[in-house]
Amino acid sequence: MPSHLRLKSLIIALGVATAASAFAASQGDTASMVAIKHATALRQGDTVVGPLAFAQPMHIVVSLKLRNQAQLQSYLAKRGQKPLSSAQFNAQYAPTQAQAQAVADYLTRAGFSKVSIAPNRMLVEGYGRADTAQAAFGTSFVHVHTHDGRDAYANASDVKIPASLQGTVLEVLGVQTVHVAHTFAHRINPNAVHSNASGSAVAHNPTDFNAIYGASSLSPATSIAVGVITEGSMSNVESDLQQFASNNNLATINVQVVGSGSSDTSGDGEWDLDTQDIVGITGGVSKLVLYDATSMSDSDLTTDYNAVVSANAVPVINVSLGECESDAPTSTDDQIFEQAQSQGQTFSVSSGDSGADECGNGGITPSYPASSPYVVAVGGTELYTGGTTTWTNETVWNNLSSNEGATGGSPSTIESIPSWQQGVGQNGSSQYRGVPDVAFDASPDTGSLVIVDGQANQQIGGTSLASPLFVGSWALILQADGNLGFAAPLLYQDAASNYASDFHDVTSGNNDGETAAVGWDYTTGWGSLVVGNVAANLKQ
Repeated sequence: MPSHLRLKSLIIALGVATAASAFAASQGDTASMVAIKHATALRQGDTVVGPLAFAQPMHIVVSLKLRNQAQLQSYLAKRGQKPLSSAQFNAQYAPTQAQAQAVADYLTRAGFSKVSIAPNRMLVEGYGRADTAQAAFGTSFVHVHTHDGRDAYANASDVKIPASLQGTVLEVLGVQTVHVAHTFAHRINPNAVHSNASGSAVAHNPTDFNAIYGASSLSPATSIAVGVITEGSMSNVESDLQQFASNNNLATINVQVVGSGSSDTSGDGEWDLDTQDIVGITGGVSKLVLYDATSMSDSDLTTDYNAVVSANAVPVINVSLGECESDAPTSTDDQIFEQAQSQGQTFSVSSGDSGADECGNGGITPSYPASSPYVVAVGGTELYTGGTTTWTNETVWNNLSSNEGATGGSPSTIESIPSWQQGVGQNGSSQYRGVPDVAFDASPDTGSLVIVDGQANQQIGGTSLASPLFVGSWALILQADGNLGFAAPLLYQDAASNYASDFHDVTSGNNDGETAAVGWDYTTGWGSLVVGNVAANLKQ
């Protein structure tokens, strides 16, 4: 940063800190403000343009700490537990109404509007401007031009809260937009040339995957509701889905959109890939609930995840997006996914499209929320078939050399290993979560032919394909077996007993950091499912 901008930012920061202390004192929060979040770390290529305009709108989300965490962790570690209802979870583990109201009152006094408390009292959100947030949280903001060409903002100093709220507040989200999530859909590069394994590398109608992954013996998942995390306008996506259903002689799909969304249609290809492949592999679902975020910012996505678990209306949810785990609000989102697990819900998350280095800094770091120990992480393969519907072979998806991406997968740098993954495969001696758990087709060269904005046969892959294929597979298993609860420990249990019959072990390839091996590995986890066999062996 040029010296005159550094000086100007310092002056602003000092002024804001003084104003924040004065504000806290005037509201009865006479104890000192305490830091809860450090200044946002910028990546190489991010440039500070100058101080952020005071009028910049901000959506602030304050997350609150769960109660009785040790008891909750003990509950989650025991297999076969009966899922909790949302009311039971809130009564035993959610923050109290008094705690949430104290945070809401602080935001209201600070000048935020539309202050609201989430049904599970885990989040308190409000809307304001940069000057409101600076005064409320004793910080300063800068305008940033990111390395990927976006205009963003970031807190340039610690975010602080009154000491009286320190025992309640976990994180403050919405103070930066430098680090945001992105989707993992990749279109085919028509100029790419690949050497094929045995079988053919061809594109597939979403309905092909039912036979490819051994689900032909199962009934369509017509009594299972499925959730999908989306962003933007869903008008084209809904139209494309109904056209897909009509073209494939499927019943009209019952679609419900939850959330405010926006006018953004840039993600249509992603959401078309998700919805059409879930419906294609399942043969139809009872309802597809699109939980629609306003943007890909942490504050908007976190409120979207929380809407899913608060409603507790769907047993399986697709998330085809993520970001570098060291930039993500892992503490807050993990709590949300903990509630999902306790309720028997399964979030399926794409493992990423940048190989082993999701952060792009030359290291080996996975994507989040795939690295959360409370979700199923789904990696990507390149699929080879006889014709279009007979599985022949799969290798690790790695088309980085042709600019088509590669599957994410590596050990977490921050998330502890869950009990059900301990002692398994390449992650056997680690204390950290390993990504992914399973894998499905992801290569754009063997990807899915979907309708995008009315245009048929758009060939798209990425782990954004792999995750919805798992979601659809799990929906088929739930249709056959009833409510089984959180999927991950059940999959590991099944792999321990029935690996040869229930999984396709992917043993060749790498993701530019990790290499495939026999059994569980950091590129494709256990490999892909033979869905009908898994359903038979998990049936209670």
